[in-house]
Amino acid sequence: MRVLLVGDHPPPFGGVAIHVQQLHRFLRSRGVEAKVLDIGKGGRPVPDVLPMRSPAHFGLRLTGFLVSGWTVHVHTSGNNPKAWLLAAAVGSLPGARAPRFITLHSGLLPDYLAAAPSRRAFARVALAGYSRIIAVSAAVRDALVSCGISEERVLVHPAFCASQVQAGPVPVRVEAARARRRPLVVMAHHPSPVYGRKLAFRAVRQLLESRPGVGLALFGPGTDSEDFIRDARELGVAGSLEPLGELEHPAALGLIARSDVFLRPTTHDGDSISVREALALGVPCVASDVCERPEGTRLFHAGDAASLAAGIRDAVEAGPARVASPDVGPVLMDLYAALSPRRPSPAQPVPAT
Repeated sequence: MRVLLVGDHPPPFGGVAIHVQQLHRFLRSRGVEAKVLDIGKGGRPVPDVLPMRSPAHFGLRLTGFLVSGWTVHVHTSGNNPKAWLLAAAVGSLPGARAPRFITLHSGLLPDYLAAAPSRRAFARVALAGYSRIIAVSAAVRDALVSCGISEERVLVHPAFCASQVQAGPVPVRVEAARARRRPLVVMAHHPSPVYGRKLAFRAVRQLLESRPGVGLALFGPGTDSEDFIRDARELGVAGSLEPLGELEHPAALGLIARSDVFLRPTTHDGDSISVREALALGVPCVASDVCERPEGTRLFHAGDAASLAAGIRDAVEAGPARVASPDVGPVLMDLYAALSPRRPSPAQPVPAT
């Protein structure tokens, strides 16, 4: 079996990129010949991760893998035109021997497709070339089926490899934040309003009345931006924040493992990898009720700061509780094996990397 994963690879450390990285690592640990065609910004060289130099280079390299019979698995959000153009391009390239899979990750996908009949029509065409379509949630599946895609081709599996969740060492600034904050609450940050930064700040402001030592550590892009600093000052929580910037993923997991509560105050969501990672590490997780959440998650009413603050208080009092976490790796291996062709003969060489 030979598998090519197509999608973002860290850095940056977004959810789709982390899943691609972890799935690649899982496949290699099981003896599968696996490579990543990185469509993101790229970074330092990583074995078997192939950077995309240009659209033409991407097309040529991908066609080589398809013609050689590699199983191809695309990972994309599905909530913007670029994602659907990628899906259409990979699904329509020649290479009839190569089975193709796609995972659609974003909780914004249902709203994106519902906004226009033309989007639903294009999605139906773009996905026609895939053997199986993986939706990360029932809501994503239902949106795809509403486009006219056969239910039999759409499978629901969280984009999560529990076996790959390993907390790593953390920078000194993380240890310092842990030492001075009781309790220490952590959330993944992004400048997009979808991530719920202001709501988290309002909840922390309420918590300060009963827990003056509380601290909110935020990791991810934009924690040093003018908007971030303005919001912190206007909402009265600047002295209770630990803005940590972007962390390598093992360090981010190390931060989560050292925290008392992990927050996911999003306004929209798919199947959040960070929520599942926190639970797998035994850290209580408080998340908005905007979508189906994993068992063990404490839900709060989306947009309600008082509800979020109450959820944090309850989680701190209850303490750690490890829950069983799914691992999509073995599931995908079975799907690949069921549809993968036999290895090519010497007359069909593996594409150069």
